[in-house]
Amino acid sequence: MQNVTDVTSISRESKINDENMGESNKEELFDAIKKKEFSREAEIFKALGHPIRLKIVYGLLKVGGCNVKNMQECLGLHQATVSQHLIHLKTRGIIQSDRQGLEMVYTVTDTWAKCIVDNIEKNTIEPLNLKID
Repeated sequence: MQNVTDVTSISRESKINDENMGESNKEELFDAIKKKEFSREAEIFKALGHPIRLKIVYGLLKVGGCNVKNMQECLGLHQATVSQHLIHLKTRGIIQSDRQGLEMVYTVTDTWAKCIVDNIEKNTIEPLNLKID
């Protein structure tokens, strides 16, 4: 987790960069920001904005892939509830499912989602440091 001095130094650097930036560069930057949609990024944040979906993605990243039954047992939820959240994540392209025999195994495929969850874990006070064999 960043400490106060890290945040202060980042803020100070931002002000220095802002002062050194020419007026034409600022206008170019502002135009670029106006044109940027952030639609895909917003969809990912919305999908991960529910604690259960965030737990699912976090767990899938930890174990590398999982079926609904194992997720259901891990989360203590009904199969239908887990399935609804999986559909939500799958339709947004965050996870994919692959048939392995009689079961579907889900994995995280979206690099943005991986990055977000990785940063959450890096910046949380008590990360889950478990290694699954």
